[in-house]
Amino acid sequence: MKDLHHNIKTILTLDPAVTTASRSGAPVDGRGFQAVEHVACFGASGDTLSGSDYFELKLEASSDAANWSPVNEATHVLGGPVSEAGVFATIDDVSGDQTDYRIGYVGPARYSRLVLVVTGTHDNGTPVSALAILAAAHVKPVV
Repeated sequence: MKDLHHNIKTILTLDPAVTTASRSGAPVDGRGFQAVEHVACFGASGDTLSGSDYFELKLEASSDAANWSPVNEATHVLGGPVSEAGVFATIDDVSGDQTDYRIGYVGPARYSRLVLVVTGTHDNGTPVSALAILAAAHVKPVV
């Protein structure tokens, strides 16, 4: 068995919370690593999802963690595709409940983050959290 524990770093980017409004994840600094995977976890939706009430997951990148742009180039992601707005997942049906959504960032920017966009009316909310997994560290073991 290989040692994964000492070879990855995890960062909670969206605190687990019942979500009724859009929110941006914490910036993830990829310095010192060659791989970043963003994972968003959805619980059971408290509202009826549809074409007018839904969630979108966007991937954004930045060179300074202040000015963000959507990641919309297929060569900058693993597990895409991504739209021009950086959207890689749309959750608009109960089939998207209790599921995780992943995307890898391999672009040139130092920082990346997930953005959860809420569209429509979400009175009861849906539990959502996100984390980033950094791997292929330049210096090991990762602490």
